[in-house]
Amino acid sequence: MKKSPLYLLTILAALFMCACDDDTATIGSSIVPEKDKITVDTLTLYAKSKSIMVNDSILANTSNVYLGRYTDPETGTIFSSDFIAQFNCVENYGFPSEGVVGDSATKVELKLFYTSYFGDSLNTMKCEVFELDRTLQEGKTYYTNIDPTLFYDSSKKPMASKSYCALDKSVPDSVKLDDSYTTNITIKLPNEIGKRFIDRYYTTNEKGDSVGKIDFSNSEDFINNVFKGVYVRSSQGDGTVMYISMARLNVTFQYLTTSSSGKKDSIVSGVATFSSTKEVLQVNRFNNENLQPLADDNSCTYIKTPAGIFTEVELPISEIKEQTDTLNTVRIIFTRYNHENSSEFGYSTPTSLLMVRKSEMYDFFAKNKLSDNITSFIATFDSSSNEYAYSNIARLINYCANDYEKGCAQDADWESKNPDWNKVVLIPVTLTKDATTGNTVAISHNHGMTSARLRGGDKSPIAVSIITSKFNDK
Repeated sequence: MKKSPLYLLTILAALFMCACDDDTATIGSSIVPEKDKITVDTLTLYAKSKSIMVNDSILANTSNVYLGRYTDPETGTIFSSDFIAQFNCVENYGFPSEGVVGDSATKVELKLFYTSYFGDSLNTMKCEVFELDRTLQEGKTYYTNIDPTLFYDSSKKPMASKSYCALDKSVPDSVKLDDSYTTNITIKLPNEIGKRFIDRYYTTNEKGDSVGKIDFSNSEDFINNVFKGVYVRSSQGDGTVMYISMARLNVTFQYLTTSSSGKKDSIVSGVATFSSTKEVLQVNRFNNENLQPLADDNSCTYIKTPAGIFTEVELPISEIKEQTDTLNTVRIIFTRYNHENSSEFGYSTPTSLLMVRKSEMYDFFAKNKLSDNITSFIATFDSSSNEYAYSNIARLINYCANDYEKGCAQDADWESKNPDWNKVVLIPVTLTKDATTGNTVAISHNHGMTSARLRGGDKSPIAVSIITSKFNDK
């Protein structure tokens, strides 16, 4: 049978391809000198971890404050929180120019607004309110182990107290359904506070010039000369912690206004409002009891907020550098143990966990830093795997190693002076994200009621998975 030219061309093409079918995968490496070839390898080393108490490292300044007491049924630890608040005075605030009826206030109230709480909604709690004798200083850093007695006279009785519960049944449902209503604890203060405000505002000098108004011209003058603020502490009850979003001081008074008759003979009520806004300081004081046994538990480590326990990790940086040439990836995972017990009002697991060099843990928050993936990293809790995973901290390892080498080259005693050079701390944090881009714009301490028990301690070193590359020595 006669073959077509197309058939013959197909046969020739197939023969050509077969002739060239030698393996070409090694052509590149075959012409590279043996000493220049790169070997990729894996290595597993181990980090040490332990729990550390941290009452002195949590910034007290916050937009929210906390009030209450809670005993953890799982661990027996007791957490309580009080707060100090100053009040903002809007610029050039003014009482009625003609004065107020009776030269005094008719009612003074401290309202503590809250949108959430932790614990039992029906549990009865009690708080006490003290007036400050000394002011918080603008620009100074305060921590949650702050001593409130530095700012008020603890020998005096409180100027007010109030029993409350998170679910206030005294407020009708019709009021709660009003969009303008925000749940709050209302505490009646002495009318003397309001009278002092009014007397101060209408103070004049010998010439009759108004000099008291100056003290209401801005927050600084108001705080220093009129009202320094309040200290609110939990005095009775256990089982509820209130998340206070704002404290407000309301001074109610009466004044004359012009009636329909054209005469100034109609009495109406007015309210002077002073709030704990971002323009002034408010700080939390946290106190924890019975935490030391948790911190001393060497079978695991803990992260517990607010102001409780962090996990310290000693990374095997010297071993890594001794056994590797070039670091590609360093991965470390922290596994959470499931809670042995559970309760109706149990602590939640922290969502975001900051890893930061121990030597930088104070400055990170004081200077409002963001994680840079060099000396600080963020891991998010994965509930499906029960883990916090840091996928690559190679840059941290190199940074710490370079810090060590440079320091020791300049000072033979550098390591003894810097014992934390190879340590990081795991800190529960709250991330604030930009609504448009989704990027993290702020990182702050997690002040919520959270807790997690992590694999670690003396008997459970943490695996550090390393991928390295190096040139052959041949």
